[in-house]
Amino acid sequence: MPTAENPDHARLLVTGSAGHAVTELVTPALLLRTPGAAWSELVHVYVPHGPTVAFSGRDLRSPGIADATEVARAAGFETVVRSPGGRMVAYDSGAVVVDHLDRTTGIRHAGSATFAANAGSHVRVLRGLGDVDARIGEVDGEYCPGEHSINVGGTAKVVGSAQRVTATGSLFSTVVQVVVSDRVRAVITDVSEALGYDLRRSSIAGLADYVPALTAEEVAAAFAADYCSRLSLTGGPLPAEVAAHAAKALPGARRPFHVDDWTRANPVPRSHHP
Repeated sequence: MPTAENPDHARLLVTGSAGHAVTELVTPALLLRTPGAAWSELVHVYVPHGPTVAFSGRDLRSPGIADATEVARAAGFETVVRSPGGRMVAYDSGAVVVDHLDRTTGIRHAGSATFAANAGSHVRVLRGLGDVDARIGEVDGEYCPGEHSINVGGTAKVVGSAQRVTATGSLFSTVVQVVVSDRVRAVITDVSEALGYDLRRSSIAGLADYVPALTAEEVAAAFAADYCSRLSLTGGPLPAEVAAHAAKALPGARRPFHVDDWTRANPVPRSHHP
């Protein structure tokens, strides 16, 4: 049985949504903050349950955050303040999310090198999906801009990542846009405007804009296979105690649900640590 003292035997691959939007984003934050876990790395690859606008702590400092929240909710999107950094991202079941939790990485190792390494691996996966001219780098006017964003042809962003590092490990979260619906394009545009962010609408794209037959499920399977091969992962479920605890988190009323606030106030009971 793997233990915290013998973590190298516990590298887990989990697939499938953890539940509704709040549960999906609370789960990795709880996993990151749970001491004594019996795994060293856990990669969760899933197609999101429903339409979500995931704000960051930086977005909360914008004077337009209240308007942005109303815009998102009026469009039918759940609003959540995610644990990783970056800026706002919006997605629905046409996307793929990858949460990579790593307890072997010290804070001094979890910086730009991690972004570069992951971007390189992700580009290789995308190029294997068909005629996708995937490149690393920020494009003009993209949402949630970053030097390690992945674009197609130097014109439109299709993948973005963000990171959170704590005393117990790191969370590297990636959103892959596959089929971008009209409502996702509209909410990214409208929420960005409310927050006061510059945005070029034509920079918003999904992989299916270039390989029309692609589905989110196919892309999720490709990413899961890549992580499994590269990191020698073993398939399994989310730790049951964490999954059950995450399910207790409920969407907020008017304000976005703040993942870090909730997980700090509601840690997994010590007797239930996986």
